[in-house]
Amino acid sequence: MNINFDIIFLGDSLTSGYGVSKENSWVFKLTQYLSCKSINKGCNGDTTPSMLTRYYNDVIANSPSIIFIMCGTNDLLLGRSVTSIISNIEVMIKDAININSKIIIGIPPAIIGSLANKLFSPSPFYNYAEKEIIKLKDSLIDLCKKYNLYYINFYDITLDKEDIYLDGLHLNSLGHDLMYNSALKTFNNIYNKNSQN
Repeated sequence: MNINFDIIFLGDSLTSGYGVSKENSWVFKLTQYLSCKSINKGCNGDTTPSMLTRYYNDVIANSPSIIFIMCGTNDLLLGRSVTSIISNIEVMIKDAININSKIIIGIPPAIIGSLANKLFSPSPFYNYAEKEIIKLKDSLIDLCKKYNLYYINFYDITLDKEDIYLDGLHLNSLGHDLMYNSALKTFNNIYNKNSQN
């Protein structure tokens, strides 16, 4: 049986809350504050092709009022193109529009390749990902303008802040606090608009 959720969060480890306790993750804090019926469908290591394969069962079938989508970091860490990421996210956006869900796009946090190489695991793609995520940010903003969507720019608030990272990719509790405060502004804006309608 499908449940009608207020919000479904779709993403990778940056949404699931990898590396911090559940109580310290930005999604948990946000949903506690909003007191809404929600589910976190963030999955560690997930990519946009993988999200597309589970998108119907995990998200669309549950007819959420709001769908939050943040992805692309792991695609870049596999050497995939920004174009392919945007194409996959656009499919998700169109499907969400078809069920009249509001959509919020998360722009992934910055990557610190040198730190990730040292503390997470060695990879030849960190330099590529660190540069391309800037292009991903710009392309996601363009995509949101095209469909008149809300977005949360986690990239800009995490740039040049090494002390908020666990390993150059994932954020510590301080980083999750930053993400929570940034997300809260957008979600409050949506809820306030809904209450005025």
